Amino acid sequence: MKSHLPRILPALALALAACAAHAGDAPVVSNAWSRATAPGVEVGAAYMVIVGGSKDDRLIGASSDRAAMVHLHDVVEEDGMAKMRSTEAVEVSAGQRVELAPKGRHLMLMGLDAPLVTGETYTLVLKFVVSGEQTVTVHVRPATAETAHPQQHH
Repeated sequence: MKSHLPRILPALALALAACAAHAGDAPVVSNAWSRATAPGVEVGAAYMVIVGGSKDDRLIGASSDRAAMVHLHDVVEEDGMAKMRSTEAVEVSAGQRVELAPKGRHLMLMGLDAPLVTGETYTLVLKFVVSGEQTVTVHVRPATAETAHPQQHH
């Protein structure tokens, strides 16, 4: 039986090199977290830090099997009052840090299937224009949390 390995190896090496090169293009997501929610509450929020890859990109949406819908939101001050507004995208410039945080830009989880419980994790699929989809693990922190625990990384 003749081996096809010598013919396949160069193609495989090229494919792996292309994948490795593309990986540096994608934004890097870290410190993804949510606050715990009370029983009966069907909305929550997700926060994270996104550092742009080698190319400008835009976060245009997200999904999770924990929520019926996930929308991008921003908090803006209008007439001295903070108001939450839906936004179409979050710009993620190459090499730049973007923070999704309480009282600012965040992902709004609507139609939660169950409360978010401190200590559990769930996944979000982030949708970027250039780099495509990226799955992120989100850590649920106590309802009183203001920031992500510094050791949490994607």
